[in-house]
Amino acid sequence: MIHDPSPAGYWRALLLVGCCTGIVGCGLLFQEGGEGWSNEDRVQASHLQDDTAGLPAGLGTLRQNEISIYLRRGDLQLRVTPLRESVIRVTAPDTYERLSALADGHHRIFRDRTGSAVAFELFLVAVHAEATRVRFEPEDLNLVSRGLRYRPADIHPVTPAWERRQVGPQETLMAVYAFPPEVDLEESLEVEYQELRDRSWERIHPRIQAERFRIRSGS
Repeated sequence: MIHDPSPAGYWRALLLVGCCTGIVGCGLLFQEGGEGWSNEDRVQASHLQDDTAGLPAGLGTLRQNEISIYLRRGDLQLRVTPLRESVIRVTAPDTYERLSALADGHHRIFRDRTGSAVAFELFLVAVHAEATRVRFEPEDLNLVSRGLRYRPADIHPVTPAWERRQVGPQETLMAVYAFPPEVDLEESLEVEYQELRDRSWERIHPRIQAERFRIRSGS
């Protein structure tokens, strides 16, 4: 299980930057996903999975770090936050407002960049280094959902320095990733970066479900 390795000040700084815009792999082979579907099928799949019925915004209490997945490779730290509406609606009002604006803006960006109506599954990815300058490979971050490995369909930097593929000491860089909509956040989900694989969604998802139930029941 991967825990948040960073000091509180780092994550507070990360939240402010956002406003402006492990388990080692066990060698299993997965089929590549995200191919062979029409745009209509992809949009429908995403809408079927995005259950927000009876889930009003502004009533959540979870913090961003409670819905995020963490990985660490040496001095390189990664945080992966789903931007699906039914997930971020369970967050506290200020967090929801920030993440919702980020998601809405990037759905438009990816539609313009790809020229299609595909409803991508978006994730906010932050990379951070504590003490040394570290190189990272953005395309090496993949998702495994229901036995299929999904590579990012597109990546859009939130911080301009992302493009240099290096993060300096005490620096945080961010980008929004667009994955195919077949990624199912209501099922098992693993995040991979090179030889690392994290399965902490298994404990994060029940926390989100419990918060959904609390909001819907008005308790």
